Amino acid sequence: MSDLHALREKVKWRARRGLLENDLFFIRFAANELDKLSEPQLMDLLDLLTCDDHELWAMLSGKTECTVEKWQNMVALLRQSAPAIPSEAPPETRSKEGNEGMT
Repeated sequence: MSDLHALREKVKWRARRGLLENDLFFIRFAANELDKLSEPQLMDLLDLLTCDDHELWAMLSGKTECTVEKWQNMVALLRQSAPAIPSEAPPETRSKEGNEGMT
């Protein structure tokens, strides 16, 4: 197993998030883009994934700007690969009525 493959697997593991919205970004991103990333990009992504779920969702959804320069390109790449985001979708959508058993 190559070091790059091991790094990709580490990103996949760390990308498992508690918020459905973040999971949707990362599932699609991993399927379409992860194999295209260089080692420095993967390292930046691992670093970005240290954010808590709500902070990460705010950056990915565009509600807040990413202020960490080395993450900005990765956030932009994640946004490009993501499904359309409803402009007012709160990150707590999994806890809405009817979804109680899913959280």
